[in-house]
Amino acid sequence: MREDFKISYSRVNAYLFCPHKYKLIYLDNFHIPVNANVTFGHIIHKALEQFHSGKEQSYNMLFECYDDAWKNDGFTDPQQIFEYYECGKRMLVNYYKSFSESDAEVLYVERAFDANIGRYKFIGIIDRIDRYPDGKYEIMDYKTHVKVWEQERVDRDLQLSFYAYACKNIFGFNPDEISIYFLSENRKIYTKRSKSEIADAINLAILTAENITAEKFNPDVSKCQLCDFKLKCKFSVYKEACAELCPA
Repeated sequence: MREDFKISYSRVNAYLFCPHKYKLIYLDNFHIPVNANVTFGHIIHKALEQFHSGKEQSYNMLFECYDDAWKNDGFTDPQQIFEYYECGKRMLVNYYKSFSESDAEVLYVERAFDANIGRYKFIGIIDRIDRYPDGKYEIMDYKTHVKVWEQERVDRDLQLSFYAYACKNIFGFNPDEISIYFLSENRKIYTKRSKSEIADAINLAILTAENITAEKFNPDVSKCQLCDFKLKCKFSVYKEACAELCPA
């Protein structure tokens, strides 16, 4: 294992999904296929980062940022490009209306953090941090997919627990509000994190880092059908099932 190894939400999430998938991505340099949803998510995040980082925060400037961030990678055809582009425009129209009506100050966008947990470096990026006139802070994560999560899923989201830890232990404040902003519906779902929930999340990150450094990469074949590498991984039971149904 490299000496500069760092743990992050993405790494923890990949390992928890399947230890061997982690190995394929981070050690064997397999690349997750680019698709429309992944590209679209990156575009919206980049557009909002540019918008909030600039001096002019007008309606027109938001859409200039959107056009600047746009890429055609991962889309299947011109019709799909058009549909996603129009979807993004609708998202940003609603986003701007909500933003312009809010009295919160956007302190940070795409705010990186770097902390020590146990003997490991823990890194991440928070999509946005706001401060309200009464001094309260809100941290939020953007989501661009169509489906809005149920409250239960937001309440157990591991990434938000990591964000809360970073705010307290790196940035020096406790977030008063924690939210996921579902841009497709222009809707925030709020949640809380207790000290014990944050501690549990960090302990899980440390345990995951320990397993990675110990090179414990046994595959979880129960998830093969959902895996990006189901047709490439040598352990894939999905690939074996396909071979039985469609023999060469």
